[in-house]
Amino acid sequence: MKKYFHKFSKTVIAAALLSVPVGAVFSVNNVNAKTVTSAEKLFHYSKKTLSKKFAQAGYVFKLTDATKGALYKSTGKPYSTKVIKKIVKNNTLFKVKKVWSIHNGMFVDLVSKDGKYKGYTTYLTGIYNKNTEDEKLQPLVQAELDVTTARDNNKPTAELLAKAETLANELTGYEKKIALTSIKELKEFVKYGTMGEIPVLLIGKYPD
Repeated sequence: MKKYFHKFSKTVIAAALLSVPVGAVFSVNNVNAKTVTSAEKLFHYSKKTLSKKFAQAGYVFKLTDATKGALYKSTGKPYSTKVIKKIVKNNTLFKVKKVWSIHNGMFVDLVSKDGKYKGYTTYLTGIYNKNTEDEKLQPLVQAELDVTTARDNNKPTAELLAKAETLANELTGYEKKIALTSIKELKEFVKYGTMGEIPVLLIGKYPD
């Protein structure tokens, strides 16, 4: 972690931190509304475990932005706008290699499926899960989002969670496998309420 930290200029780090929504950093959990006081409290388990969780999802992530600064190289320099636009246009898929943090921000190290692009971006706003585009999974995605905002909206969390679980069990094949994993992660989110428990399926959708 320290090795990475020294590679990044203060300007790059500041820019990346500014791109993370305040709500995502300081009060990501609408269920428990916990206050984050340090990077270590952004998730209840280790960065190694969190990195493994994302890596297991495979090449399912896309960049959300086609502008310069959407993806930084390990040297701290951003990929050019031209390259980023090409990545987005080609629907290039990425896998998360590592999740790490600086102060109150979280970042992900990415590698493209063809191995051509490697770099890092912000955890919640820099990437999104391509499976949210799957029409069969969209009702579940919305149901899970309802669970994450249940407390703020004065709605019954348990009831909404049960609804989401029912939708997951009604799916079949590839979608059902993703859905059941997501429900398991959603239950952790409700229980612990920290950044790391946000279901992988909701990355790019939460916070809404």
